[in-house]
Amino acid sequence: MTVALAPLILPLILFGLLERLAPAGPLKSARGWWLNLRLMLLYLGVPTLFGFAIKAAVTKARSAGNGGFLDLFPIVYSTGMLALIAGCLLAILIWDFFYYWWHRAQHSISWLWRIHCLHHMDETLGVSANMRVHWLEEIGRTLAIFLPMALLFNLPAQTGLVALAITVWGAFVHSNLRLQLGWASPIIAGPQLHRIHHSRLVEHHDRNFSAFLPVWDVLFGTYHHPKRGEFPPTGVEGRSEVSSIWEAVILPFRRDWTTPRP
Repeated sequence: MTVALAPLILPLILFGLLERLAPAGPLKSARGWWLNLRLMLLYLGVPTLFGFAIKAAVTKARSAGNGGFLDLFPIVYSTGMLALIAGCLLAILIWDFFYYWWHRAQHSISWLWRIHCLHHMDETLGVSANMRVHWLEEIGRTLAIFLPMALLFNLPAQTGLVALAITVWGAFVHSNLRLQLGWASPIIAGPQLHRIHHSRLVEHHDRNFSAFLPVWDVLFGTYHHPKRGEFPPTGVEGRSEVSSIWEAVILPFRRDWTTPRP
């Protein structure tokens, strides 16, 4: 159990410590950490079990010979380190494409934004916000990302490595780190680029949706290149931070919902 949780716990500790050395914005209080950790545990409950059930069904279908339609690059199925790297990069590229459109839909469709808004309401963005999401998000993510990928592609077998990369990289880009990638920002996402996405400033709204590779933002017109020293305040204008688990759970269903976005 401890080994299985290591990819979640270790990045929290590592980036949590680094945040205190070179923060990009206000540091999160102990109370804020405690709230986010409980939201993460809630997210890892029933919705994640739903995701596991879908993935198990697909894996069983694959073992029976029912694979995806497209076999992209046979080289990634060979052995060796280069094949391993190529397979992982290919899977991440495809995953990020589906993630980009799912994430963009969350910001443009009102009822999806109601669910996703909880993630953006964090006014002291940091590593603990990586999995501080509403419990409904994993259900949508499974249906919008994993299922079409599984149906369309025969991808390499290094799914464990790719899942690990997604978890660790998600923690990294959400970190409250004053780290600037400069010229590399259009190539690979980092904390500054993703902080722009979480910015409460109007000029940053609906920018930088990609998780790993900003190439999708560049291609589809949603890329914002961070200026030197640009680390904006985070949160949602017109929405105050939630103060309890219950408030977070019922947030999308509140009748008094008012927000300027999307």
